[in-house]
Amino acid sequence: MTSTEKVGPERSQTLGLWMLAVGETLVWAGLFYIFAALLLSWERDLGWSKIDLTIGFTLAVLTSALFSPVSGRIVDAGLGRWLLGLGAVGGALGLVALSMADNLLWFILAWMWIGISQSTSLYEPCFSFVTRVAGINARRAITRITLVAGLASPIAFPAGAALSELLGWRGAVLAFAGVVGLVAAPLLFFGASLLQGRGAEKPHSEHKALDRQALGLALRKPAFWIMALAFPLLAMEHGILVAHIIPLLVERGLGQALAVTAASLFGPMQVAGRLLMMTVENKTRSTTMLLLPYFGVFMAALILLGAGLNVALIFAFAATQGAAFGLISILKPPAIAEMLGRTAFGAIAGWLAVPYLIGGALGPFVGALLWQIGGYDFVLWAAVGMALAGLALIAMLNRLRFR
Repeated sequence: MTSTEKVGPERSQTLGLWMLAVGETLVWAGLFYIFAALLLSWERDLGWSKIDLTIGFTLAVLTSALFSPVSGRIVDAGLGRWLLGLGAVGGALGLVALSMADNLLWFILAWMWIGISQSTSLYEPCFSFVTRVAGINARRAITRITLVAGLASPIAFPAGAALSELLGWRGAVLAFAGVVGLVAAPLLFFGASLLQGRGAEKPHSEHKALDRQALGLALRKPAFWIMALAFPLLAMEHGILVAHIIPLLVERGLGQALAVTAASLFGPMQVAGRLLMMTVENKTRSTTMLLLPYFGVFMAALILLGAGLNVALIFAFAATQGAAFGLISILKPPAIAEMLGRTAFGAIAGWLAVPYLIGGALGPFVGALLWQIGGYDFVLWAAVGMALAGLALIAMLNRLRFR
């Protein structure tokens, strides 16, 4: 075999990886961050309350959780590239439906449709696919994708504001639909095809039987249930703090401008945490590395609890919280593979995505309930408790490796 023949497949897979990264950036911007980007426009033009509007987005995330196991099975069947590509097309159609919403029921149903597309085209199915085709190199591949996709919110917010001003919110949604359907969908499909290469899996009855057996075995392992508890604890803790950080800081007496600045650190610091992860060798087990995000959010909550109005400590909290949470999307898929195997990985990861997504979706609501019970100090103590409980569960998970 010549050197050119050796390099060719590697280059095509690298190109496929970057195509997936750009595609994920665009679907995250169009199917997820568009809600926050256009929330004020919807509230102003449609006259509905933030609570009513948020119901649509919350149900989208819950719908995504419900369909995640189905998407996982499709990945296991060797159809991951079709799932990602057609899922984005479905998301574009959902955005078209959203652009026509003139009553709250239509608005909510459109978001639930988009939620199905989220389950087929966002991180969970993409990383299940990458984990299956990249094997032991999955963590590095996932890190590269998340580094680029971390730009989704900086793209969505200014684009949403500019397009809404120029075209109205309906025109803005249609523009996002065009980007998702005509740009992101082909990037995801052809990027996944290149990454998969000639090793495309052909589903047949023997594979399906092995997948069912592996899923049943995974469901009987303590490691599955430890992760099913630990992952949503982290998602809920982060959801609580991200949703409530600005009112929490303002209630303490910090100026709104400084509170917004602190909150804006979450996204960039997630990227920083992922960049740091690229310096860690793949031979360090992902299950061990999972201790980092849980310890990080635990320390972040403690810092905020004692920060008062100390601006330096508040910014230290935001930096630590963002960097720590940025690691979970990278470490979760390979850790699942390490503990539960790669056979039926899509289905296993899909089932574990259900509590994780539900935890994140319910975080803001749970935070509001905790605030009503005992104020924001109580919210912070609850966040500390969630992080500590998650850290203890991940420590238990690591102990299982040595049995």
